[in-house]
Amino acid sequence: MKATHTLQLKKLLISTVLLSALAGCGQSGPLYLPEQQTEQNQPQNTAQPVTTAEQAKTLQSQEQ
Repeated sequence: MKATHTLQLKKLLISTVLLSALAGCGQSGPLYLPEQQTEQNQPQNTAQPVTTAEQAKTLQSQEQ
C-alpha cells in the first residue's frame, strides 16, 4: 500500500514540474513596457468633410 502511495506522489510531483515548465514556455519578450509615443496614435491624414458651401465656392472658382 505504501509503495502505491509513494508512486502516486512521484507521478504528481513529476507532472507538476512538467506542467510548470510548459506554462513558462512562450513567456519571453521585453522585460519592460515600451513607452507609448503619441505621434503613432494620431492618424496621418485627417480628411474633413466638405460642406455644400465649400463645394459651391470651388465650383464657382472652377467656372471662372
